[in-house]
Amino acid sequence: MTDVPKQAETFEAPLDEIVWNAAFRRGFAEVRSGRHPRFDDEVVFQDGLAWVYEWGRQFAILAPPDLPLVLPDEGALNPQAVELFKSFVNQGEICR
Repeated sequence: MTDVPKQAETFEAPLDEIVWNAAFRRGFAEVRSGRHPRFDDEVVFQDGLAWVYEWGRQFAILAPPDLPLVLPDEGALNPQAVELFKSFVNQGEICR
């Protein structure tokens, strides 16, 4: 019999908190910079954040290329990016 690896635990979080999460921002930044996915990086997947990282990658592909995730002058989340992410999730473009 083959051992089944432990699955990541899930939890509910507001979508704006997901966008602000470091794993989401890392996934987003890696796509925008042309990096390949780092699915074998244990740091990204600690604390069940694999989905958050992948959502950031998906959002970077779907969002307009000139839309910043974080406002450069303020260091705050771009409200337009947050609303667009929520829209993609609610429409099923990004899976929950």
